[in-house]
Amino acid sequence: MVRLSQQSYQRRLMATMTVYVVVLLWLWPLARTAEGLWLKLAYSLAPVPPILYAIWLMARRVLAGDELEQRTHLIGLGVAAAAISVFGIVAGFLAASHAFASDWAAAALIWIFPLMIVVYTTARAWAARRYGGGGCEDENLPRSLRFLYLAGVFAAIAAWVYWSKGDADDMGLAAGMAVGMLGGATFFALLHWRRRGNHQ
Repeated sequence: MVRLSQQSYQRRLMATMTVYVVVLLWLWPLARTAEGLWLKLAYSLAPVPPILYAIWLMARRVLAGDELEQRTHLIGLGVAAAAISVFGIVAGFLAASHAFASDWAAAALIWIFPLMIVVYTTARAWAARRYGGGGCEDENLPRSLRFLYLAGVFAAIAAWVYWSKGDADDMGLAAGMAVGMLGGATFFALLHWRRRGNHQ
């Protein structure tokens, strides 16, 4: 199996997640008003291919790595699975008690995979540092800039949804993700600044 470089992997994964979010906010809502079962199914499942491609990218990356890399990937996936399970349990209890509207409960389920990617990436970087490696080998783009890129993508999508459709719910989801990504960018920028200060 040909091994992807870290830069190529990150570029493909970020592009895939961008496609996923655009499809989720642009095509998927059309399922609500689509006439006919096949058209409704097509719109409903439109976000699935980018997710499957992202999973295939991750599996290819893990299988092509050595034992140490596979171990760090396994730790990242384990932490992500635990964190998302807790998120799912909390969201499930809140939905069951009708603390949130059913639309918000469904939205929470839709955002599980992007959140898992963020937690997995962060946990895997921590595990790699713990074993004496860098967070990401051949890392040319700092994590703070990657999170800032994602914040920009979500902010642009929120603005597009607001101006083109006026849908406050969809805009709120994208804006919330933008704020979360901006928080991640700030966290990693401060972490980087602190490390540089300690090395001087």
